[in-house]
Amino acid sequence: MEKELFDDLVAALNESIEYERRNIKHLDNMNIEYKKDLSEVTEAMFLGFFEGWANPPSAATHLAILQNSYRAFVAVDKECNRVVGFINAVSDGILTAYIPLLEVVKSYQGMGIGSNLVKLMLAELENMYMIDICHDAELSTFYAKFGTFRGHASLFRNFTARYINT
Repeated sequence: MEKELFDDLVAALNESIEYERRNIKHLDNMNIEYKKDLSEVTEAMFLGFFEGWANPPSAATHLAILQNSYRAFVAVDKECNRVVGFINAVSDGILTAYIPLLEVVKSYQGMGIGSNLVKLMLAELENMYMIDICHDAELSTFYAKFGTFRGHASLFRNFTARYINT
């Protein structure tokens, strides 16, 4: 039943994209597919992410992050076989989940890809009591569309960390 619900959501999103493609000029040539199964996603498909990061993960590390997540989705432009957006969640699988990363390649922003990725992830995590997303202040309006509310968080970032950049 869970797979049927997921398949129905993906079908509805793809129908929505088809509608937008017909009705919004800048989507005329879009051919986006949303994938939960990352088995066919390769490092070569990742370009243009982590813009502005002092020490961005390599494509191999990026793929490993998604593969090792509790849940992850990618948006793939089928015309060029390129990942143009992604979202991931880490979780205890019972009560809580955290969405640490959501990004859409700059040239694909404003086309609903990020919103679709959030909708897919929230549907996947719907039985969790607590889903946390920490984001920059300017993204509050974007996330509020999905029913989030402002809270307080304390954050630590180790900008000199040397994670394994495979």
